[in-house]
Amino acid sequence: MDSMTEIFYEEALSLVNELHNIIEQYKDCQAYDENYIKKVFRVIHTMKADSTMMLIDAIALPSRVLESLLVFFRNNKLDITDTERFDKIITTYVEYVSDDVDQFVKGGKLEQGHKDLEDNIKKYLEDLRIEYKKDEQSDVQTDSVGKTSSGRRQVYYIPSAVGQSTEEKKPETKSSQKTKETKEKPAKTETLTRQNNFSEQVIMIKQRDIDCLNKSIKHYNDFVKNIERRFEGDRRIEIRHRDLMLLKNIANEISTAAGLLTNSDFTAIARKMEALVDEMSVSLKKPVKLLVRGEKTLFKKSAREKISSALVHIIRNAVDHGIENIEERERMGKAPMGLIRLNFNNRDGHLVISVEDDGAGIDKSAVLKSAKENNILKKPAEEYTEDEIMNLLFASGVSTTEIPNDYSGRGVGMDVIHHNITSLGGSIKISSNFGYGTKVVMTF
Repeated sequence: MDSMTEIFYEEALSLVNELHNIIEQYKDCQAYDENYIKKVFRVIHTMKADSTMMLIDAIALPSRVLESLLVFFRNNKLDITDTERFDKIITTYVEYVSDDVDQFVKGGKLEQGHKDLEDNIKKYLEDLRIEYKKDEQSDVQTDSVGKTSSGRRQVYYIPSAVGQSTEEKKPETKSSQKTKETKEKPAKTETLTRQNNFSEQVIMIKQRDIDCLNKSIKHYNDFVKNIERRFEGDRRIEIRHRDLMLLKNIANEISTAAGLLTNSDFTAIARKMEALVDEMSVSLKKPVKLLVRGEKTLFKKSAREKISSALVHIIRNAVDHGIENIEERERMGKAPMGLIRLNFNNRDGHLVISVEDDGAGIDKSAVLKSAKENNILKKPAEEYTEDEIMNLLFASGVSTTEIPNDYSGRGVGMDVIHHNITSLGGSIKISSNFGYGTKVVMTF
């Protein structure tokens, strides 16, 4: 399994585990509120981004359709009251994704999608639109959901095997929905029990790193046996200085070997970001180059999934929203090729990651407008400082893009970034010069 595949596998298992935790946390609720929708949205949006990049349609397609359903609830400020119906969808999604990830890591062939799940979600969305009579054409285009762009270049091939499919479940009638509150809440399916292997965080470890640790342990055991043979139970004999130095060397070996198991550098993540920029550059017909520095900087493997996920969203925003098309760049007197700089470094005991582009920058008035439309502003717009305006981008639903696409525009990517960074105890700061670029700095 190569490095990019390892990262996807770790991220997918972590996201599945997060969905399990959300399901368990809300299992006794009679309705799912805004916080539930935000939590699920973060996971589905990230799963869609990662699987789309890796060209795993079996996961990407149902993720897009499910995201559209969540957009309807979020944009219309609705709680999920028919929890039984939504539970069937989310647990089926978790089951399918879990199976697909398991097949993926084994090198099996995956299905192109899960039509039964996608059809159930679309029917649910159609019923909601009829019930609430909401026109959502600008946010969700069901007819186009689940279709891939024929012009998109394959950046990563993943061999796969036919996954298991389940029988399509009949949509519930309105009469059965109305009696929901009087019934005992059902179990969340057998998925939670069957997928207990996803309950802990998974970190991929190379065999050579395990071999290195085993070698160090063997050296230690040999040293102890040698001391035992020499002493023959005579406690009055002292350890020689040479013995002490050898023991220290073995301790350093073990420490280094343990570090290889728990630490990593950013080389694999850098490769993933380069592939992402190349793919988006072709798809969006924008010449963009990613410059990476400091990829040999070490960090904890346990943080890899969240940092990688945050970077995916930041890089996607930079290419999609930040970098202008060639005509606009020429009009602004810029080079035809957009430039994104990704830097990793250790500074004063802190890990610092920065992403800087030379694109259009952030329109602060558009941020304030979106925040106002989503009822997020706590004071008059004119009273917000530049830093406060940038922080509004982290609120779920805030977006400067009017028409969403496969890459961004749902108003959830920055929420995912903020959630991932703060959950690692880090901080994030955005600065932007409108018309000339944006810089995002994460500090841990």
